Amino acid sequence: MDKKRLGNTIAICLVTVFMGQGYISPFSQWFRFSLAVLVLSLLLIYFKDLSVVTVSASIGVLMFIFRASLNFIAYPETAFLTNLLSYLPVVAFYIVFGFLFKLLNIRDKLDDSAVFIISLWFCDSTSNIAEAILSYYFMNIDFEKAVIAIIYVGLIRSWMTWVIYKIILYSKDIFEIEQKEKKFRELLLFTAKLKTELFFLKKSMIDIEDMMEQSYDLYERLEEPQLRDMALNISKNIHEIKKDYIRVVAGMENTLLSEKTNLHMSVEDIFKIIKDATYKLIKFKNVDISVKFQTQSNFQMDDYYHLISVLNNLITNSIEAIESTGEIIVEEYEMDGNHVFRVIDDGPGIEEEDMELIFEPGFTNKYDKTTGKMSTGIGLSHVKNIVENHFGGTIEVNNRESSKTIFEIKIPVTNIEGSA
Repeated sequence: MDKKRLGNTIAICLVTVFMGQGYISPFSQWFRFSLAVLVLSLLLIYFKDLSVVTVSASIGVLMFIFRASLNFIAYPETAFLTNLLSYLPVVAFYIVFGFLFKLLNIRDKLDDSAVFIISLWFCDSTSNIAEAILSYYFMNIDFEKAVIAIIYVGLIRSWMTWVIYKIILYSKDIFEIEQKEKKFRELLLFTAKLKTELFFLKKSMIDIEDMMEQSYDLYERLEEPQLRDMALNISKNIHEIKKDYIRVVAGMENTLLSEKTNLHMSVEDIFKIIKDATYKLIKFKNVDISVKFQTQSNFQMDDYYHLISVLNNLITNSIEAIESTGEIIVEEYEMDGNHVFRVIDDGPGIEEEDMELIFEPGFTNKYDKTTGKMSTGIGLSHVKNIVENHFGGTIEVNNRESSKTIFEIKIPVTNIEGSA
């Protein structure tokens, strides 16, 4: 037996012995009904690589030693042999239980509830009857009364084992589903960021193309050979950069196109994904900020990655603006042929003179208090680009309502519902 199996066997023995100390004694203090058998059954089902007979026999011996020792300490006046014989039947119980558990192959009967309960019932009852026979021989208990109680208790204990097993199985399934959903949400956020970067890479390719044309035009206009060569080299280098961009963009597009394109998502689902990410950021920054998500039309869309990126960026901007305590509200409703999204926070607000500049690349008034470094100032410019150039919508910001900062996005219904 390797170390892992030995460790598991010892653990099962200790747990079962411990659970065996909670019991009822309907006939005498020597004959007990406990939860130990229920726990042992569940553990034998879970640890399929362990020998049932070995584990059960080990528990029987350990239970016998433990109970006899406790009784000897508690009642030292009891004759030593009498003490041993009083607890010896428990060894028979666990040996018979392990043998029948193995013989009836109870581990493979989990798919049929009736067969499982009946098999475990027979295993439990027969083992207890074997213990009762020895108890009757050593202590002269009421055997007939004991057998009747054994049958009833065995049925109840077997049914309880099945119910607890199903509860554990259900809880495990729920946990696995939650973990898969968590990974799915994280993947969606990552893909949303990736698609946003792809959007700007494509935009940069257009800028690179314009720059290459201008540098080549400069090459043709220059007359001095040295300057012409420099301009031509610049044009060639820009062309190489463009080819690298094309390779990167093509690789990203191939990866993203491998996804299922027929997946739709409602606004509530999008909000749920963003909500999880938002509270993680709030916890990381150790601030007291409440976030409320309100949706009215809750429409379906398949171009949700860019919307997730836009809203996530605005919410992150609001969290960074609030110093310690505050509230953020994210709203969605339909008005005048547009889907309107609003991100509202009660942070310090935006200065009037900055209103026209906040969407400019590089503009920022935020900095990290720990490092002293300023923000890059590209988040809101990216948001504006996506809203206007991808969705064909508009974005505005104001401080008009109750001294709250409001980012309001309007996207035509036809541009965002369904396929976009």
